[in-house]
Amino acid sequence: MNNGLSIVIVNYYSENYIHTLVESIIQTLKINNYEIIIVNNSPSNFHWDNHFLKTNKITLLKYLNNDGFGKAINRGVEYANYDYITMLNPDISLEENTIDKLYNYFISLEDKNIGAISCLIKNSDGTRQNSFFMDKQRSKKDFTLHFIKDFFPSKIRKYIFLENKRIEQNKFDFSKPFEVGGFYGSFIMLKKSHFQEVGGFDPDFFMYSEDTDFFRNRFSKKYKSYFYPHVSLTHFVGGTDGSTLMHKQAQVSFLLNLRKTGNYFLFIFIFILGSKYTLL
Repeated sequence: MNNGLSIVIVNYYSENYIHTLVESIIQTLKINNYEIIIVNNSPSNFHWDNHFLKTNKITLLKYLNNDGFGKAINRGVEYANYDYITMLNPDISLEENTIDKLYNYFISLEDKNIGAISCLIKNSDGTRQNSFFMDKQRSKKDFTLHFIKDFFPSKIRKYIFLENKRIEQNKFDFSKPFEVGGFYGSFIMLKKSHFQEVGGFDPDFFMYSEDTDFFRNRFSKKYKSYFYPHVSLTHFVGGTDGSTLMHKQAQVSFLLNLRKTGNYFLFIFIFILGSKYTLL
């Protein structure tokens, strides 16, 4: 493998976003050894001038069928020539030197068991986006309580479940890096060897939940994930989602994730949700 960074982006009817993102990467990236790999899952006529692609180290991988986001990322990673991978959504706006600073921090780490990092991700209004989770594996107790508490009015939940004492992301110390359980997939930097060693994204997930399945069920059992708060970017949530079918797909992927985590979680979810609507 070679020292450097491979940037993997999946296109599905998001050409306008990708053009802006790629131009931003080219203009701001100072790393010499890099490449941009665009995996095209879209049937739309997406292309760039060959001279532009070659000059800016861009590879466009085209596939006849849309086999899903996770599988597209796996294909991009497999094609990648460098040790480190950045996977990011097209609907992202980078701040100056975001990728460079994160990459330089990653390669400087002495703890070689840190296999994935991400940075501060903001919404379009400047608020902090929920981009990481702390639990490396799903707890049966916490999962069950999460759905049981919905039976009760909010004022009662506050005292029975001590919601006012829950650890929220805004209570973390964002003045320094800290370990997390995993990341949601809008922007993640990983070591290629670690990603492939644990099997990459599960292709059974067409879209959504492949990130939580990856971290909770496999990656966190061998490697650490770190949140680096000193650089940031903006993610326009849902910017590339032009179909209401995506909401249904998210629900299907959530159920599949519960099934793969263990039948207990799927049973509890269906039982509690069914009981709630039966009583209502």
